[in-house]
Amino acid sequence: MNLNLTLLIKSFWERNFLERIILYLLFADIIVKIIFELVLGQSSLVQSQHKQWIFYILLLLDYVISFNKVTNIRISINPISLFTILIGIMLCQGLFIGLYSGNKPFELLNDTIPLLMIALNILRLQSATENKPVNFESLFFNITSMAFISCLIGFIGDFLGKPTTATIPLSQIVLPALFTGLLCIKPFPKFMAILFIAMIVLSISEINRTSLAFMLLVTSGYAGFRTISNPAQGFMIIIISLTVLAAGWLMLPEDSKTYRRIIGITQIDFRARTGSIGERAAEYESISRTLERKGKTQKWLGLGFGGLYDFQSTHTYVRDYGHAHYAWAWFKLRFGYLGYIYLALMFAVMLYNLTRGFQNQGYLGIFIALLNLQGILYLGTYVNAIFLCSGLHFYKVESKRLQS
Repeated sequence: MNLNLTLLIKSFWERNFLERIILYLLFADIIVKIIFELVLGQSSLVQSQHKQWIFYILLLLDYVISFNKVTNIRISINPISLFTILIGIMLCQGLFIGLYSGNKPFELLNDTIPLLMIALNILRLQSATENKPVNFESLFFNITSMAFISCLIGFIGDFLGKPTTATIPLSQIVLPALFTGLLCIKPFPKFMAILFIAMIVLSISEINRTSLAFMLLVTSGYAGFRTISNPAQGFMIIIISLTVLAAGWLMLPEDSKTYRRIIGITQIDFRARTGSIGERAAEYESISRTLERKGKTQKWLGLGFGGLYDFQSTHTYVRDYGHAHYAWAWFKLRFGYLGYIYLALMFAVMLYNLTRGFQNQGYLGIFIALLNLQGILYLGTYVNAIFLCSGLHFYKVESKRLQS
């Protein structure tokens, strides 16, 4: 038994760093689901900090255990590695302004760690010491299995009356992996298909707008591509997709979040400042007013890491708020007008890696491309979803066609 455990641990550390990051994220989600939601009965709405810190502890342990690899990093010069220089500039600016403004230490640290991890992980992901082949089929099995376990725990907790729900965990990673598997793995494993369908059914009431947009965009794009190359197959995909879409809509309870989100999309009022989308607009306006009051320096350089502002939400006036959903609001809050340049460059790098991934056409290339597609969508809805991925979007995709 000890020998088997030793071999299991050894095989885990021999995985590509990209695989380990993903497994750490999913493991942190499962731990929080079990301890904080199922056992302690805490609401799933307040678990982001717990997930984040458990993940960073696991990542720190990885750095300690992999110390020899870290100290022997060897990278090449390319758009992805050069992006770390930009992150370094952002870190220096955010820390300097945050310290100069006397921002709260914990808030300052909370903003610093995600960007620092992205920069360090980009270098490790490109290093020859971590350049192990990615076994996507094994990774896909682990992602689907762990995501289903998390979803099932949420369903059990909800059934027991706990303030938790069955949701697709880390949809910014899980959905790109699932669609990569559907597009690339032939034949698609029946057991994985069962888990995938079960996960969608369990979480159908809790699917967010970004996930809906991603699934619709990928399905439409694939159907269009197949229609051009094989019209009969393309039309079949369209018919099946529409059938599944209609069945899913009929299954949705009218009091579910997914139903309300879809209806809300059809009734968007960009002048409103209440509700999910309206509050995001209110965040941006409050950030702009705060910077305006602070003066010209803050308008150009932002409030720095740990900077807080006040804004009117739908139901209450929120003081000392440090969050911003939209990417352009977050970058303006932290870096002022210069933040728009940082955001444009980050978008360009993500678009670059998306294009390279589709050109690659291997399992890993398609996965990275879809990961970046989902990430670009999250720029307009919840930019922290990108930061939590800890640099996965910036994995360097080779141009040649590989099958993982």
